[in-house]
Amino acid sequence: MLNFYQSKKHSDLEVNKIREKFNSFAKTKDLHHQSLIQSKLEVQAQTLEHIAKQLHSNISHLAALININLSEILYHSHPAIKPNVQETKTLTKQLMSELNALSVNNADYITHTGFTKAWEHELNKLSAQSHYKVVLNTSGSPFSLIPDREIMLFLLCQEVLNNILQHAKAKTITVSLSYQAPHLKLDIMDDGVGFNVMEILNKRIIDRESTGLIKIQKRAFLIKATVDIISDIGKGTHFIIDIYQ
Repeated sequence: MLNFYQSKKHSDLEVNKIREKFNSFAKTKDLHHQSLIQSKLEVQAQTLEHIAKQLHSNISHLAALININLSEILYHSHPAIKPNVQETKTLTKQLMSELNALSVNNADYITHTGFTKAWEHELNKLSAQSHYKVVLNTSGSPFSLIPDREIMLFLLCQEVLNNILQHAKAKTITVSLSYQAPHLKLDIMDDGVGFNVMEILNKRIIDRESTGLIKIQKRAFLIKATVDIISDIGKGTHFIIDIYQ
């Protein structure tokens, strides 16, 4: 009997050792996974910074050249078309002013402004510059995520908007932000034509084509968010984004 208990005690110790090794391995694997995600976020942030700087520089340069050419055209224009040329020149100056007012780096802009204000600004801009009616509802006390996650969340929401603008044929976009720390829920809805979600996703995967829906899901995965897409033909589309601090 004594040998039995000693044997059982020895077995229990071995089981505990194996369990500890497994837990240690699981923690190491999780840390490695977190490190990979962080590295991806850092690389993407650097890429965005480079692209933003290049775009800003190139577009500003082209706008300046257009303005110079318009000055020459205005000088030699017939009086009948001078008002149109002058108006185009004014619009070009406005474009240059807008470019200079924007942050050279969208990532820096979001980091300094915060996701909530940056997203509100994006929606206000859409409402002012398009035919869409944009409704924004916010509840709870806004809180911040780490900068890299806020940047990726902003890009994720932009991708949702792009998907609506390109395909929905909607008149109204309704956005709700619900802050219940440590949980943030975003609802983005449109009253557009809608679509069969699984049919579109399956077709794109089979055809190996890039789609906004797949980009949305990839961005969500990188920041440990979930995205549910609810839609049906003729009934609009509802994107539900959930993320925790």
